[in-house]
Amino acid sequence: MKLNIKLLLSIIVIITIAIVNILPRVFSEYFNQLQEVMLKGGLLGFYMLMVVQSIIAVIPAEAVLIMSGSAFGFEASSIVGTLGLMSGALINYAIGLKFGKPLVEKLVNREQFEKVEKLFAKHGYKIIFAARFIPWISFDAISYFAGVAGIASASFTVATLLGTIPRALFYSYMGEKVGASISKGDITLLNYLLIATLIAIAFLTLVSRLGKTSRKPVEEAGGASLSMRAPSETDCSPGDPPSVAS
Repeated sequence: MKLNIKLLLSIIVIITIAIVNILPRVFSEYFNQLQEVMLKGGLLGFYMLMVVQSIIAVIPAEAVLIMSGSAFGFEASSIVGTLGLMSGALINYAIGLKFGKPLVEKLVNREQFEKVEKLFAKHGYKIIFAARFIPWISFDAISYFAGVAGIASASFTVATLLGTIPRALFYSYMGEKVGASISKGDITLLNYLLIATLIAIAFLTLVSRLGKTSRKPVEEAGGASLSMRAPSETDCSPGDPPSVAS
């Protein structure tokens, strides 16, 4: 059974909204504990966490940046977060460049890898920059495949940096604001953020389904055209006289 990432994230967001509003004190305590863990690890620990999550993608970068923005503030979180994401992306690129597709297919979810492959075939290296803003597309896969495809290191680095900075700035800023409001006992901003996330998931799910629906008739028409071919001499029955050119 294939895991539906959008459905899983929707369930997580809905559960979080329920906990935040039904048990706000429990959520605040848990949030504060996470903040303490981040602070104990320090900026070096935060940097290492960003590098690790960039390589193996166990924890979403967005969640880490929000927590770091809350713990360290906007400026520190933005700078260190950008450095961590860049380091992880460059390591992934080097792995793809050195070891190629066979190893990358073992490291990355196959479905994600196929999506990235199609994106590269359609848009080329420009997708490296755009992928930082596309939800549900693993940037780990993008970085790995950029190495596999032999994208120039300078192009990859510049495109990745330009795409990473706005991402780190946005989530670090949100983290600082959300953390400040939670510390005052106000969960309004967090609720807005969670609801916006749920709406974004629903919208992207709808767009994905509409895209699949629109592609299906084209694929079926393509298959039908391949099955239809002009009759040749070998298709003639034994009783039919062969055509003779005049």
